[in-house]
Amino acid sequence: YSLLTAITIVVFTSCVGEDDYVIPDYNDKVIITRNSPFVADFQSSAYGSGANEVPVSLAWWINTNLTSSAPKLWHVRRTTNPENRWAEFSSFYSQSGEEYNDEAWLITPSIVLGDSNYFLSFDYQIRFYNYDNLAVYISRDFDSVVIDSEEEENTPTVKDIIEAATWELINVNFPSTHTNDQFEPSGNINLSEYKNSNVRIAFKYVGSKQANQTTTFQLDNITIFEN
Repeated sequence: YSLLTAITIVVFTSCVGEDDYVIPDYNDKVIITRNSPFVADFQSSAYGSGANEVPVSLAWWINTNLTSSAPKLWHVRRTTNPENRWAEFSSFYSQSGEEYNDEAWLITPSIVLGDSNYFLSFDYQIRFYNYDNLAVYISRDFDSVVIDSEEEENTPTVKDIIEAATWELINVNFPSTHTNDQFEPSGNINLSEYKNSNVRIAFKYVGSKQANQTTTFQLDNITIFEN
């Protein structure tokens, strides 16, 4: 397996043993305070269209599709009245065939949660509903994953790290229907059980053109805040 060229973060490794590799600390940790929440609204991101998708490319985010044959990534779209940009994924324009089924991950930078109460919120829009494609996860060990390798020169890929990390499902009550071309709030999702840890939030889209599992999911105003 080769690292997808569209992955928007470079992963480095350092040798800690003859057969072990560990992901080192990044200088990308976001520290949340009451006056300084983490917010991603995509307003400064380059955008594209259905025919010309421009992938989400934010500092220290991970945007990848774990299906090696599937080139599609989370991408940025835009409206002009009113002006707004968001992240979007749909398998509708993917190629047909099991080898092209999508497993697209959009993962935040590492978020440092202290000894307070924290919440996640975001806005979402669902279009052309036919399947529950999207799930939201949280990981406390993504940045400390150790990958065992039989050969020293084998550098773990982003796929290796995602699959080795522990991901806990976050309960989000997405409706099984369209949202009438308007963004809806997720509500405040309590992250207090993850206090005093470094976490990453992942938006995982699993879809298939062949199986007609192609609902469009749009995300905006992804926020983690202290309360």
